[in-house]
Amino acid sequence: MLDPKGYAALTHIYDASVSLGRWRRALDAVATASGAKAAALVIREDGRDTRDLQLLSTMYLKFTRTPSGLYYGLRLSRLQDPDWDHLSRQPAHVPTLEVENGVSARDLDSRADYAFLRKGIGVGRRRGVRRNADKVWYDAISLAFPAGTDQPSPMALAQTQALLPHLTKSVELGRTFNLLKSRYKAVLTALDQVRVGLAIALPSGEIIVRNTEFERILDLEDGVVLRDGLLLCHDADQTAELQQSIGNAATTARGERDASEALMTLQRPSGAQFLLDVAPLKDSRQELDGPAEGALITLIDPERVPEIKMDRFIALYGLTRAEAEVCALVVDGRSLDEIADTRNTSPVN
Repeated sequence: MLDPKGYAALTHIYDASVSLGRWRRALDAVATASGAKAAALVIREDGRDTRDLQLLSTMYLKFTRTPSGLYYGLRLSRLQDPDWDHLSRQPAHVPTLEVENGVSARDLDSRADYAFLRKGIGVGRRRGVRRNADKVWYDAISLAFPAGTDQPSPMALAQTQALLPHLTKSVELGRTFNLLKSRYKAVLTALDQVRVGLAIALPSGEIIVRNTEFERILDLEDGVVLRDGLLLCHDADQTAELQQSIGNAATTARGERDASEALMTLQRPSGAQFLLDVAPLKDSRQELDGPAEGALITLIDPERVPEIKMDRFIALYGLTRAEAEVCALVVDGRSLDEIADTRNTSPVN
């Protein structure tokens, strides 16, 4: 049974699954609930000497940033490797004291790393727990108790045991979340290479994804803005038409309507126009956070001339110097007569 400190730790544990930066607070809460002074989460490859990732509670983190902590990390931390190797061979979720590694308590207390930490930050015995049973890598949590404390209280030990499955689940959720986030960023990076604005809207009209070009157009504040998550046009009637089109697209995606797409020309205070297309979009794999149907919005700024990398274009087509000059003038929007005048040639030659 968890007490209030245990339930508070649960909140921080699951909060950490979406961000590595929140693990410090989670480990602080776990240490408090377990009666420990400090805590560390270590993810490492089984049988390797180097750790892949180490997340620390506040006390450990502050210590690592001091000269003594730097010395410990460079010279003494490797003395713990046998402890981690021993822990990697233990069953998951079974708390293990370091003295169970076959080293006597006396020898352990006199070991340089133990003596250094006991004097530096007042920690003594450490209890480690392997939190998964993977054969390639493992992650474990280490709880450091105050010097002079050989065993945590039965209540603290029970709370630690109750929190362990949740710690494991949070780490696994974090791996999945980070994988999805990396894929999401990869998709947006690809969309950012497209020189048109692309966005995804829910049936309510709320914009949940948009690429860089869409952001650029919004930053212009010239005919279309994003307010409270909704796309608003300069003209109120066009805003109503846009929201209706998004709703129609969503119902079409559900199979309840037969509206393929909607094309709009948005007026801009500057006198120019935006071209906008709304098409049905269905999330068949339930990857979006919300309804499975929505709309894909394509927003084009005709005033933006596509950027052409002339050096690549010249290399691709093997253009001569004269051809490259003409090509550059064409990209610049010059007419044939203007190009001829610039190069002092005839338009027909």
